[in-house]
Order: sequence, then C-alpha cells, then structure tokens
Amino acid sequence: MPNKEVNFDVIIVGAGMVGLTLANLLQKQGKSIAIIDQKEPPKFDLDQEYDARVTAVSPGSKAIFEYVDAWKGMQSKRVSQFNSMYVWDELSNAKIHFNAHDLNEPNLGYIVENVVIQSSLYECLEQQDLVQRYLSASLSNIQLYEDHIDIELSSQQKLKAKLLIGADGHCSSVRKLAQLAFSEKSYQQKGIVARVQTEELHQATAWQRFLSTGPLAFLPLNNGECSIVWSAHDDYAQELMRLSGNEFSKKISQAIDYQLGNVALCSKRLAFPLRSGQAETMVQARIALVGDAAHAVHPLAGQGANLGFTDVAVLADVIANSEKDIGSYRLLRKYERARAGEMQIMQHAMDAFVTAFGSTSNSVITTRNIALNAADQIQPIKKFFMRHAMGLNKDRPVFAR
Repeated sequence: MPNKEVNFDVIIVGAGMVGLTLANLLQKQGKSIAIIDQKEPPKFDLDQEYDARVTAVSPGSKAIFEYVDAWKGMQSKRVSQFNSMYVWDELSNAKIHFNAHDLNEPNLGYIVENVVIQSSLYECLEQQDLVQRYLSASLSNIQLYEDHIDIELSSQQKLKAKLLIGADGHCSSVRKLAQLAFSEKSYQQKGIVARVQTEELHQATAWQRFLSTGPLAFLPLNNGECSIVWSAHDDYAQELMRLSGNEFSKKISQAIDYQLGNVALCSKRLAFPLRSGQAETMVQARIALVGDAAHAVHPLAGQGANLGFTDVAVLADVIANSEKDIGSYRLLRKYERARAGEMQIMQHAMDAFVTAFGSTSNSVITTRNIALNAADQIQPIKKFFMRHAMGLNKDRPVFAR
C-alpha cells in the first residue's frame, strides 16, 4: 500500500549548513517543515581532531546563528576568532591590512569548522515538533499545482507543501527536476584544504597571498594551527597533491614567503574543483533555490557560505512579512530581486580578482599594485570593503542585524 501523503508548509531539500539555517529561521515563524537529505548531519565530538573544512563566518552570519539560538552551541564546541587580515601579492609590493579596530568592531569574523556549524544547527531542530526529518532519502519527482507542490522521495513517500526549497548544493536535484537552467564556468583550478602548524604564531590573523598559480589563504584556529585553502591551477594542484607531507610542507612554507616561519602539514589534504555558477532564475512558482544550488563563487574572499546564509535570511524575512501564499511566484520574486544585485556584483568581482591576480603581464601587475595599495591607504574605500565582507552593510537582512 502506498504511503499516505504528508502535508507541510515548506519542504527543504538539503540538510547542510544553509538548509538547516533556513529550517531554524522558519520554525521560529511557526512553519511546519520537512527536511530531506541522503545522509544525517554529522555528529561532533570535542575529542575529534579539527576538520580542515571550515567557514569564515562573518559577524552578519553570526547574528543569524544567534537569532536561531545556534551560536551558543557552536561556542561550546570550537569557534576561532580572527581580528585582522593581511593580504599581499607575490609579483609586486602591493599589500593591504584589515583590522577590526578600524571599524570599532571586536573582530573581523570567526573560523568555524563546517561540522560544528552543521551539528549545532541540527541540534536546535531535534526537539522541534514542527520539523520532520526524512534522512537517507532523496528527491525523485516533483509535481507542480496552482496552490501547492507534490514531491516523491526515493522511498516512495509522498509529501505536499506550499513551497519547496532547493538547498542541496551545486548538483541540486531540485534545480534539475524543476528544469531551472544553471550556467557555470570552471576556473581551471582546484582548492586544496588541509591543517598546518606554523613555526610563528598566527596572531589571530587571516593571511592571504596572491600567487601566479592562484591565491593561498591561512585561516587561524584557536589551537594554534591554521586551516589552509590553496587555490592552484589544475596541473600544479595535482603536483601538490602528489607530494609527500614533508615536500608539501616545504612548498607551502615557500608559497607563504615564510611569513609564519616554517610550516608543517598536520592533516590529510583534500582537493575539489573550483567553478563559478549562477541559476538563470532562483525562483519559480512553489520553488526557490538558496546557497550553492543557486550560485557558486571562487573561495578567495571566503564569501560562499555567507552568501548562502544571507539568501536564507532574506527569504525568511520575505516570508515573515507576508500574509500571502508563501509559494506564490510574486512573493518569491521579492526574494530573488533582493539577492540578484549582490550576486551579480560578487560574481563579477571574483572573476575580476582571479583574472587580475592570475596575470603575469607587467601592465596588469602595475595596475593591481596601485589599486591594492590605494585601497589600503584610502580609509573610506577600505572600510566599505570591510563592512561588506563582514555582512555589516546597511541593507543587510533583518535576521543578520
């Protein structure tokens, strides 16, 4: 006998950091929610080693986590604060230094392991009666109607809702089943992540050096180590992944110009392809995309996850301030219009940075040298970039304030 259809206000496909943030925001509004994912969010153990997969959580994103009562759970696990950021260029004397004191802020942000964020958000939902979890399940079919959407899971369970959210990442099944076009471009780079121990103290500072082979970032952890993200051209990335631990340590020490002394690898290395992407539309009637399902950017500015957190804060704000049908196209277009401008700016900015700092042309080097040094010296410009990166711009969503 087929399973009885179950009715919800919202169905969220994807129990990652972005999907769980949205679920927490919407349950506070009294919405009934179904969360679907192929696997259960990971558990966290204080005795486990630091994970190299981290997120640079902006103060704006922290405000969202505080609103849904997840931040205190993250703090009880592991949160690493950073107070400044130092950026410099391999092929010129260009450099820029950001300091939280310039904005009278306590810090620039927080380096938090993805597993800490995800497990803390999930723990907030476990006791919520309005949230039903369908884990070890995947989306197999959707059927749109004028006033609702029906979905079918791989288990043949049928669910019904006013609104379906695709928070299921780059290869979104929601986006594919809804036939929403997605254009993407490969940067011909791989991002290598790992944990390293530095000879010199990291000084609660994020360090980033632009290399001809791609940017390298050191993100400070509160155990004295750093999480690194090395965005390297495909061939060079493969070469780096083949090196022994000692050989890789020497390479990365040289790449960071011994700014933190000798560097020693202390974890496995993981590599993933880097690409940008944008859904042709983030919404249609009854369906909305958030996070990587809607867009992808280069990790050099550490904004990918924060953009997703802002997506769901905006969407939750739009839903909270409307008495209309939450799945109507007219309502969802308000969300899309609110996000489209920032996404276009971010996509163009990241593409421009990758192109400009990947060039060895003397004229380009001279231009970026002037631009970076000017940005460091002209305080209004510098503060504008800092506020935007920290999620403290004036038009940020209500839940990020």
